[in-house]
Amino acid sequence: MYKKFWTAVIMLTTLTGMMTGCQRQTDQIRLVFPQKVNYEPFIIARANGYLPDNVRVQTVTSGIHVAEAIMTGNADIAALGDGPAVMLMARRAPIKIITRYGQGERIHSMITNHSINNLDDLKGKRLGVQQGSSTHGGLLLWLRENHLTQDDIHIVPLSPLDMPDAMATGQIDAMVGSEPWPTHVETRCGDKVHRFTDFSGLGHTFPHVIVVREDLLQQHPQMVREVLSAIENAVNLINSQPDSAATITAGAIGLDTPKQKQCTDRLNWGVGWDESDIQSLNKTAELMQSFGKIEEIPDITKFIALKQQIQ
Repeated sequence: MYKKFWTAVIMLTTLTGMMTGCQRQTDQIRLVFPQKVNYEPFIIARANGYLPDNVRVQTVTSGIHVAEAIMTGNADIAALGDGPAVMLMARRAPIKIITRYGQGERIHSMITNHSINNLDDLKGKRLGVQQGSSTHGGLLLWLRENHLTQDDIHIVPLSPLDMPDAMATGQIDAMVGSEPWPTHVETRCGDKVHRFTDFSGLGHTFPHVIVVREDLLQQHPQMVREVLSAIENAVNLINSQPDSAATITAGAIGLDTPKQKQCTDRLNWGVGWDESDIQSLNKTAELMQSFGKIEEIPDITKFIALKQQIQ
């Protein structure tokens, strides 16, 4: 199913990419990111006017939708998690990673109903997850580390938007996702659910990265530097004024400020790149290959063009 989806995306790339690529003016940048906690710097950069005037923003539900936009030529710069980023590299998308801006072992959480209290209780239960997402990759790693397989649970492919109602009506017994979806489920279901676990302790930092289409990077590096500078300013605000940052993001995401701050604190915010980022991306790629989500592991180093390399 997942391979068929990406085959369809590839087929669209030639036609849609050529058409939309021609429509983009050379002085305009199309920036795409999800309206989620993991993308807080982009929400703040937009709200505070940090982004250059020539940036046109489009928000989507998840990193999978961001990957679609990149593959079909509908985005020039985008932010996404490790799972969709690996998918793009495995499909040889014309992109470069210019930085990691956030990471954290506690990004992804599993919410279950109160009848599930241990691993044995989880077996055979219906667990909702968005296929191909960064959370999906984390789930595969978590299952392996806990000596479980996909056959031990019933995975239900589900949009995060549908998870609160699906949990409330008993269509699924558990869900996994990154914020704000776990918090939305808790808010919707109250004391019928509890936070079962997160994916910490797995030796994976779940880096979230900024990718740029190669043609924009080659033709307009100054534009790329300006967008990156805007995100750096937003990250600095998150770290220096967390209450103000949470208030800005809460309004965009739909959480109250205290809950938003709790979600924000589950990540470590910092623009940069180190060996742990490559190791984590490679671990995601290995998992996806072992579970048949990608055919081959990409050479991640070939897709990196860090800030100091952008001339």
